[in-house]
Amino acid sequence: MVISPFLFLGLSGGIGVLQGSSLAQNSKVAVVSSVSLVTEELKSTNGLNFDYKDEASAQAAIKDDKIKGYLTIDQENSVLKAVYHGETSLESGIKLAVTAKLNELQSQLNRSEANLSQEQEKRLAQTVQFTEQIDEAKENKKMVQTFAAAGLGFFLYMILITYASVTAQEVASEKGTKIMEVVFSSIRASHYFYARMIALLLVILTHIGIYVVGGLGAIFFFKDMPILANSGILNYLGEAFSLNTLLFILVSLFMYVVLAAFLGSMVSRPEDSGKALSPLMLLIMVGFIGVTVLGTSGDNLILKIGSYIPFVSTFFMPFRAINGYANGLEAWISLAITVIFAVTATAFIGRMYASLVLQTDDLGIWKTFKRALSYK
Repeated sequence: MVISPFLFLGLSGGIGVLQGSSLAQNSKVAVVSSVSLVTEELKSTNGLNFDYKDEASAQAAIKDDKIKGYLTIDQENSVLKAVYHGETSLESGIKLAVTAKLNELQSQLNRSEANLSQEQEKRLAQTVQFTEQIDEAKENKKMVQTFAAAGLGFFLYMILITYASVTAQEVASEKGTKIMEVVFSSIRASHYFYARMIALLLVILTHIGIYVVGGLGAIFFFKDMPILANSGILNYLGEAFSLNTLLFILVSLFMYVVLAAFLGSMVSRPEDSGKALSPLMLLIMVGFIGVTVLGTSGDNLILKIGSYIPFVSTFFMPFRAINGYANGLEAWISLAITVIFAVTATAFIGRMYASLVLQTDDLGIWKTFKRALSYK
């Protein structure tokens, strides 16, 4: 569980590299042209191939999947004409690069044909003067905030998916067993439930602690690198994660785990835990995808409202706090709402936990819940 995020990232990156290398083998476009000036100008363009001297050899290469297509470029009456031949459309990046360089060459041909004076050449060479006056410190800070928020969102998604599944599966597997009857004859079911949730939270803290220690070790080891020492990235990273954000994450994780245990206790068979967990998985997906999509447009009304709604606020409020969209008061109010909801839900589920775990009848989730509510 500790190394699974790194395996996921490594596997995704490896697949991407392999796909890129395999596509690069047959995604190039051949250039067939008798205009030497054109071939010399385009040789520095990525994705082009100049090994084929005529259309027949280029067409044969397409059939053998050696190239994706070919460009014929000719000059007629001082006008360059380019035609692309292929089974699918030309990649936009290659198209833009080729057309830009051909337009530049065409401009040179036009000027040579026009026989312009030096003064006219100077006037035509004038371009727009565009400069940027920005605060580089704020720009770097915003970049760090963006990466920190995205990284935290992905981390929360992985942790929640992992521990929600594990919790629901374990609770469902122990449901209706004799050992639970013995346990509940010795201690109150609510005490057992609270102790189990606290223990699971400590496991999560240990899991996160390994990442924190590893991250601090990496920072200490690489802190003297120029990119870290001179850019202020470490300071901005420290400012991004406040005490409120860390507490909010811990309380939210606990809240999700409690709900996962509740859903796992409502099924009669362990194999049904995945079905019962569907609403929770949907909440996690809504929070993660929602903040990913909405966050691209900055702070907005949906993000503001969602940052005060339990479960969804797990993703929304840390994102707003890290990016500076939410002030300290807003962050603490959201944390208070989450704490109240988590405590209330834990007490409510703990009160009827015995009824849920000891039920073995396959009544369905709704009837099981109604029976648990009537338990004294």
